[in-house]
Amino acid sequence: MRELLTVLAGGGECAVCGGRCGAVPVCRTCAKTYFTPDLFTAERCSVCGKKLVSEHGMCMQCRSERLLKHTDSVFPLYSYRLWNSVLLFRWKIGGERSLSPFFADRLAAALAVLPQGFAVVPVPPRPGKIRKKGWDQIDELCTFLELRRKYCVCRILERSTVKEQKALDRTGRLETIGRSYSLKTGGKLKRGLKSAGGLVPETVCLIDDVVTTGATIEGCATVLKAAGVKKVYAVALFTVD
Repeated sequence: MRELLTVLAGGGECAVCGGRCGAVPVCRTCAKTYFTPDLFTAERCSVCGKKLVSEHGMCMQCRSERLLKHTDSVFPLYSYRLWNSVLLFRWKIGGERSLSPFFADRLAAALAVLPQGFAVVPVPPRPGKIRKKGWDQIDELCTFLELRRKYCVCRILERSTVKEQKALDRTGRLETIGRSYSLKTGGKLKRGLKSAGGLVPETVCLIDDVVTTGATIEGCATVLKAAGVKKVYAVALFTVD
């Protein structure tokens, strides 16, 4: 319906090139040119997943101060620059939910090249966010992955802090590791594991929108490893590099 109304209104404007597009603010040409995941076409850090320039195997940040100790591998799809930051703002803050299936398709393409047999675990929202805003972007991505792509999604994590990560500096973000996220309990955990047969999966893939310091991913991975998960991957749409 949104696509039809956009077409009847003359179409939208591509956030990348300024050309005409449909309901999604990215035209087909730009989507193909700039939004094809290239996880294995460029050398990346084996820990944080950022593209390497002159290093090999591991970036200098991870060599000198490895933050991701419980996260086995992180795969960010795109750099958080230029139109990417604009699109994220329009989707996350502006509520342009037509971007949800667009981003979900890009995530699905990335998940397809990872070792299979994992369950998808969304990074949970702040307490009260869905009640206040009516939706959470990560949960919506995982709903598309679950319903359209048939991935096993386990909503088994919850967040205890209400302060946004973007309001914290690097030190503040690192201090949240081990304190901001926890495993659900009781009936909530049972419902979260229903799609996995009631058992904690051995391998999971965390889904997030932006990786900045990696504190959120590591905090979630720490909880999952403590719950018995053996391997934790993470896929994020963007990385701040």
